[in-house]
Amino acid sequence: MIAVSNLAFPANAPSRFLAALVADEVCGIEVAPTRIASWDALSPVQLGDYRAMLAGHGLVVSSLQALLFQAEGVALLGDKTAFSRLLDHLRRVAGVGAGLGASVGVFGAPRQRSRGVMPAEEAFALGAGRLRQVAEACWAEGRLVLGLEPVPAVYGGDFLTTAEEVIAMVRAVDHPGLRVHLDTGCALLGGGDIGRAVTAAGPLLAHFHAAEPKLGDFSAPAADHVSAAAALCAAAYKGWISIEMLQPANWETAVLEAVALTRAVYGAGEIGRVTSLR
Repeated sequence: MIAVSNLAFPANAPSRFLAALVADEVCGIEVAPTRIASWDALSPVQLGDYRAMLAGHGLVVSSLQALLFQAEGVALLGDKTAFSRLLDHLRRVAGVGAGLGASVGVFGAPRQRSRGVMPAEEAFALGAGRLRQVAEACWAEGRLVLGLEPVPAVYGGDFLTTAEEVIAMVRAVDHPGLRVHLDTGCALLGGGDIGRAVTAAGPLLAHFHAAEPKLGDFSAPAADHVSAAAALCAAAYKGWISIEMLQPANWETAVLEAVALTRAVYGAGEIGRVTSLR
């Protein structure tokens, strides 16, 4: 199933664009909630209206992202107050997910989970305990699964920067509310092998981003989408393939181009139908 992030197109994108996505076999929209309204302004009515608008075009909300964007004073590894704020905010995010019908949220947020000078082993132990609380809260509030993302140093990551570390953390937390999320762009920038990461994650993989470095468009793809697709197919992955990119000037053409490539490589219903982008 293919989805497109709402970061890739304007909030007021015309109906013809959404219709074009559906015609190209896109089934879902990944939602950054603050593209709908600010956290304080989001209401059940707004969420219901947005969900109904998409449904009217034959689309569903696949997932959430940018979960901590514009959330101030929150930190996974910070003091008790900062963590309490994080927990409260993510509990609210889970409620937003329930209102939109999303079952998974991408937890990247390198700044809000930074370990700074904290030793790696200490950060892992503290992170495991706190992520367990986060997973329990999100699961109880809206059955939202957090997909923990490896965020490389180039994006400001200094904690859980590799797929191996994220997989180890998910196993340590051992709760259905925390699973693995992988991203082709992050893997490339972090020096990882996306195919091996998918294989290593196996059934712990809850969500997947087809993305280019720096969230660029797909006009000259550099990420290893072919290896990713092959590994996803071998793992019998049944989740979303969500296209993540930032809105370019030629957003309509760029998004439809990205959809065409993603459909060709990953398939709309069968992952990995081609063996080369060339």
